Amino acid sequence: MKYLTKATAATVALTGSLLIILAGCGTNGSTSAGNNLTASTGTPVNGGTLTLAQGMKYDDQFIPDMDASLYTMNITQMAFDPLLNIDSKMNFVPDLVQSYTWSSDKKTLTMNLNAKANWTDGKPVTSADVLFTMNYLASKVYNTTLQGQYGYLVGPVKGSSQIMNGAATSFAQTGGFTQINDKTFELHFDKPDAAVLYADIASILPVPAHILKNIPIAQWQTSSFNKMPTVTDGAYKFTQVNGQDNVQMTANANYFRGNPHIQHLVIKTVTADVLPGELANGDVQMNLDSGVIKPQDVSKLKQIPGLTVKPIVDNGFSYLGLKLYKPEFRNVKVRQAIEYALNRPQMIQGIMKGYATPVCGPLPPVSWAYATTQDGMNPYSYDPAKANQLLDQAGWKKGANGMRIDPSTGQQANLHLSYSSGNSTLQAEAVAIAQDLQEVGVKVTLDSPMDFNTLAQKVETNDQSIQMWLMAWSLAVDPDPRGLWDSTDVMNFERWQDPHNDQLIAATWGAKAFNQNYRKQAFIHWQMYVNQQMPLNFLWARDDLYAYSNKLHIPANDWSSAGVLNPQQWWLQQ
Repeated sequence: MKYLTKATAATVALTGSLLIILAGCGTNGSTSAGNNLTASTGTPVNGGTLTLAQGMKYDDQFIPDMDASLYTMNITQMAFDPLLNIDSKMNFVPDLVQSYTWSSDKKTLTMNLNAKANWTDGKPVTSADVLFTMNYLASKVYNTTLQGQYGYLVGPVKGSSQIMNGAATSFAQTGGFTQINDKTFELHFDKPDAAVLYADIASILPVPAHILKNIPIAQWQTSSFNKMPTVTDGAYKFTQVNGQDNVQMTANANYFRGNPHIQHLVIKTVTADVLPGELANGDVQMNLDSGVIKPQDVSKLKQIPGLTVKPIVDNGFSYLGLKLYKPEFRNVKVRQAIEYALNRPQMIQGIMKGYATPVCGPLPPVSWAYATTQDGMNPYSYDPAKANQLLDQAGWKKGANGMRIDPSTGQQANLHLSYSSGNSTLQAEAVAIAQDLQEVGVKVTLDSPMDFNTLAQKVETNDQSIQMWLMAWSLAVDPDPRGLWDSTDVMNFERWQDPHNDQLIAATWGAKAFNQNYRKQAFIHWQMYVNQQMPLNFLWARDDLYAYSNKLHIPANDWSSAGVLNPQQWWLQQ
């Protein structure tokens, strides 16, 4: 599963459902009300420039998977295609790979690349490019020196550990990859893995081996290609990168999935305060990430002529992160107490203006494997009395002033909360969390907001200044927990080390999990354990908010919370 460090959903793909607000977690698997979108009408025309807004600066690293930021990925996926894509019903469909088959023992996967798939310099996308990319993702340099976060995409392939520890350099050496011809290859696995195709392999974005093979991977991060790729295989290609202000792209006229209708793209950084004005005067036609729209601005945006605003279900969740190696959070009762202390329904109504629903586990209500209270999930409904009881049991006694004493220090507790700048909604969340914890006697100091990329880097590298932080995860279609929740995962930012959790995760992808019913029950058991252990504090699954010009036409099958992105089909009314 590909998880992105982010504030909102990972793509512009939308759905037409508005979540019902509940007091706790959803009581059943149906938590949405119909709000169907209409299909784009009219005959597509070619040409024009589409300007898209993002609320946060991207990290200017555009080699796929070199950076984990949503804001970088939003740009990269315009230029590089994955092996498989997703349709509006959250099913995987052909992209670079046009067909695939499994062997009878489920240990060999044969994949056939589209015969027409080419790089923008005219050279074909080949099996060698896929092998080269897999070797890059598994390499010791990527996973250590460059602190890469997507090595797990190739982790299940035979021999990945040998490459990651430096004992081998290629899956062709380890028996993990067999090239049949330029357009056909086989992947080999040590054991059956029910998630490996959709959670891992499908998300691989091949890079051009003929361009990068002569540059050591250790130098990729600082290479000119990383700052602006000159050869791509997606719908668009880079023409200019202006620092972290904007990126300009032009249509790939030889794109194998069809020539894009819109000739030019501009993706620029626009703050939430500025966006309404830019949409109103036509300087921006759509926001590319939903976090740039403040919920309190929706009513104002709806009054702008020629503009459509859509709330859509996010396949992800917002959370309050906890560094579990900090002594303050080692006791599970403290973590549970925080969850009970947070008045999430009030925050949703006051801050999110109703555009979210509380969650109490690692999968959002839109997931096919979502566990409900009927399955045994604790909804952690707002209950400060329960929070006080748990804190008392954990030894966090109240002092004479009513504030609690941290038993690990013997001093008044003072938890520090970090969050990113440029987003007033996040600031409001931080203030509300501090106030709710104050009500149960726990002091929270809000650290100065910092640039998103700086915060992400500090969280990822276990900077000792970080105790708690606010972020969100956008999830891939397959709910495979690996990549985020296993004890050894790089993006297990909480650094939750729990052997039983790892065992429950293993049950979701083992040989028995090829049976969908078995796999769903395995996911439910895992979610219930996470729900009980509370390694981070779950907040809500938000409704992503998008505003777009009525001159921008997007086909109905491109609007999905699954993360569909087919920009070559979009067109602008001239």
